[in-house]
Formats: sequence, C-alpha cells, structure tokens
Amino acid sequence: MKKIMVIINPTSGGEKALDYKVKLENKARDYFEEVEIKITEKAQDATNFAEEASRERYDAVLVFGGDGTVNEVISGIAEKDYIPKLAIIPGGTGNLITKLLEINQDIDGAIDELDFSSTNKIDIGKSNRNYFGYIFSIGSLPEAIHNVGIEDKTKFGMLAYAINTMKSVVTDQAFNIRVETENGNYIGPASHVLVLLTNYFADKKIFDEDKDGYANILILKDASILTKLSVIPDLLKGDVVVNDNIEYMKARHIKISSDSELETDVDGDKSDDLPVEIKVLGQHIEVYSQPKE
Repeated sequence: MKKIMVIINPTSGGEKALDYKVKLENKARDYFEEVEIKITEKAQDATNFAEEASRERYDAVLVFGGDGTVNEVISGIAEKDYIPKLAIIPGGTGNLITKLLEINQDIDGAIDELDFSSTNKIDIGKSNRNYFGYIFSIGSLPEAIHNVGIEDKTKFGMLAYAINTMKSVVTDQAFNIRVETENGNYIGPASHVLVLLTNYFADKKIFDEDKDGYANILILKDASILTKLSVIPDLLKGDVVVNDNIEYMKARHIKISSDSELETDVDGDKSDDLPVEIKVLGQHIEVYSQPKE
C-alpha cells in the first residue's frame, strides 16, 4: 500500500496554507492509498516529521512551505538508510529550490501540475552537519535575509528581501577568508562567498555550467560600494561576469575558514559560524518534477 506524508507550514502562502489542506489531500489521494497530514507548529517540526517518514518507509513526503521548511524536510531525510521521494509546493517568499526545478510558482498551479510519475534527482550540500538544497553563503546576504520579519515577508514578499539587501550592501565589510578545495584554493579578502548547487542564483545564470555532484563557488573579493555597483547589476541581469573582483571555483569538497567571526547561511536560514566543511551529496534525493531538457 503506497503512503505519503503531507507536511504543511501554516504560515506559508501568505499565512493561508491551511486553506489548501483539502486540495493537497485530494491530490495525494489520487496516487496514494494512505495520506497522513502533519501541521508544523515550531522550528524542527518538519525535520522530525520527515525523519518519521523515513523510519516508517513512506513512499513520499510532500512539503508545502518556503525554503526554510523545505530545508528542514531535506535535513530529515538526507543520508538516511531509506530516503522517500520528495514533492514540494512553493509557499514561501524566495522558493528558490522550486524555481530551480521549474515548479509552477502559483500554489494552485503547482498542485494541479504535480505529477507523481515524473522525478529528477538533485544534489544536496552538507555544511558541517547542516544540509542545504540550493545555497550556502557568507556575507551581508544571509544577515539581510535573517533580519526580515514574518510580517514583512507576508506583506512585501521579495521586496522585503531586496530592501534589506540594498541596506546591507552599503555597510558591507571585507574579511580575510581561506577557501580550500580539491581543485585549488583561495586565500585573501572577500565580502561575499556563495556556494551554489546550480549555475543559477535566484533566476539569474551566473555560472556557465551546472555539473551534477559539484558545487559552484563565487567569491566577491572587494567590499567597496564602487565595485559592487559595477558587479552586482551584471549578476542580477544574469550575466556570467568576468571581473578581477570575482573568483569562480567548482568543487565537491570545500573547507572555509577565517580569522574573523563570521556567520553562515544555508537555504536562507542561519547556520554555523566558520570554520565549515562542505561536501556535495550527488544525485541524493529524488524530487517530483518535470524532466529537465
């Protein structure tokens, strides 16, 4: 008997997530005989539910939530002896992983289009003991994201992030960083470090190639506003920038350390301070989505 666990973050979808509970349940019942609904109430609930789904060998887990909730579910099933297949309905502000998988960003559309017969395998990153499905970062970007409150997220959506990011860019500091990989090292100043499991940042292409099993690393060396004004617009346009102030690398294993106390970020949520060790778990989780061309 096929069974699925549906995990809903009630603050998702502009705090209207529970309005979709019946529709999600009906969609799941078209394919699965047993459907269990779980509603999160606090941090780590989604991870605990996902761990239960793995232990009890559910065929699939469907999560309705933003990047933070999706990250919790990934953390609950990654590197387990049994990994259920994963379905994601975007209900957050950034929805970066679902954009990467080209899942419809309209909630009703995503539910209607969800096809339980079509999957892609995706890479997962692991920073120390913290998993991520899309991005690890250091610099003002994580701090800008953390400082957006739930009310602002609900009211202003992506604009809340954009305003905070622009504020923080002005006050950015450079720090000394050491990035060690199997394909070479970078030791020197940096104001941002991004480790991406794709060649896109949001919906902008910033690397030429997306190679399974590898992370793309971008290091912005200079913290001056002038440099950022010359580099960031190109990045946001989706141009692969050739610039002396940007270092690009590609690796499976990455160690990052600094003589400064720096916080890091995975998938939009605060993570460990440096130092960290990152590894890429290639083709690790099977996600319901349309085949990539």
